[in-house]
Formats: sequence, C-alpha cells, structure tokens
Amino acid sequence: MVGRIAELLRQHPEGLTSGDIREKLGLAANEQSQLDRRRRDVRKWYHLVVIPNGGNPKYCLGAKRESSVNPTGINGRLRAEVLRTARGRCQMCGRSIEADGVKLQVDHKIPQAWGGTNEVDNLWALCEECNHGKKDLFASQDDKVRSALNHDSVHLRIGELLKLNFNSWVPSQLIEFVANQDDWKKRTRELRYLDWEIDVKRQKQPSGRVTSSYMLTKFGEWPEDPTKWIRQFEKERAESNKANESVDE
Repeated sequence: MVGRIAELLRQHPEGLTSGDIREKLGLAANEQSQLDRRRRDVRKWYHLVVIPNGGNPKYCLGAKRESSVNPTGINGRLRAEVLRTARGRCQMCGRSIEADGVKLQVDHKIPQAWGGTNEVDNLWALCEECNHGKKDLFASQDDKVRSALNHDSVHLRIGELLKLNFNSWVPSQLIEFVANQDDWKKRTRELRYLDWEIDVKRQKQPSGRVTSSYMLTKFGEWPEDPTKWIRQFEKERAESNKANESVDE
C-alpha cells in the first residue's frame, strides 16, 4: 500500500487529505488507522510535506530520500545525533550521565509496531529506568490504542482511549498518537462540550521539560456524529456570543 499512496500523492501535487487518500484508494472508513500507518511509512522513502488545512492537513510527496530510513534499526549517525542533542541527559526525567551516573539509550518516541519511524524527530535518549518504564506503559496500552485507532472521528479516537483508561492518567504522547493531528489538544478540550470532565496534570522535569497527562472522570453517550455535533455546537455558541455583543452595544 505504501507504493500506492506514494504514486497517488505524486499524481496530486496540490496535496491530499487523509480522507482523500482513503477515498481514492477505495478503502472503508474502518481501514483509516491502517492507512495512517502506511502513510507514515512513506516517510521511510520520501520526504512528506504537511500543509496546514484547519483540522484536516494535506500531504504532498516531497523528494525521494537518498537512502531509505532503516525500518528496524537505528544507524550510527542517527544515534550520535540523538545523543548529542540530549547533552548527556535523559530526555524524560532529566537525570544526567555526569551527575547521576545514568546510561542513555536511544529509543523511539512512537513504537515501530505502531507506525513509528526512525526519523530523528521520533527518537530520543532515555536512561535505562525511563526506557523500561516507557516500554511497560506502551505494552500495557497496546490493545487500548489499537482499539481507539479503529474509529474514523478524531474525537472518537481520543475519547475512546480516555474511556478505556477511565479514572487513570493517560500520557499526552498516547493521545497525540491516536489523534494523528497537530491540534490534538484542542480536540481533547472539545470533548468537554459533551459534558465530559477531563482533568489535566502537568509536571516539570529536572531538565525543564514539561510533560502532561489527562484523566477522564465523567463521560456520557456519544452523539451520532461527535465531530459534526461539536462543530455545530461551536457554530451556535459563536452566533450566540455575537448576538450578545450586539445587544451590549
């Protein structure tokens, strides 16, 4: 499928949304998550340009890479670049080689099993303790993440992941992954329009990096089309605010 996606994007230099790609490939809505993974795989052989388009970005095929990104291992050049960027500190907890005696390992932010690539922006340096903890977390969430990815709506994907972890903290990294959108924070906040209650916890690491987690504490039934319902809610709210401003004047 990777070859078909690349050829399709080549035929449409103006760019295609993920939905456009699915439609032109004749795929069903429940195959969206598989398509998203295959689209990310295109990055192993080509540069993929993302064009902002509201909440539905367009993808354009860029230049072919001089050499494909290794789908299984991390080459020495990448490893050295990641370790140099980390400056001797674990990029999760902030502990350092010099002060704390930790050993750093180069790891994938998004696991390869979930479509993560060997591109440098998907790699980071972790101490052994954080790396093992991250792997345990991702392993424990595997079935939940795969279940959430079965939904076409971004709100359904995020909401179902939170529901599967009801009253438990969900790292933002997992939510960002299932959302597959740059504006995943806004999409998560929009679930509150449904009278859902979502707590947010932010923690500053010794390195200065701030991490966040989300916990669902109350939810209700989904409307027939959550994304459409939320868009209509926002439209009506904007019209109401505009009417109130006119009255105040």
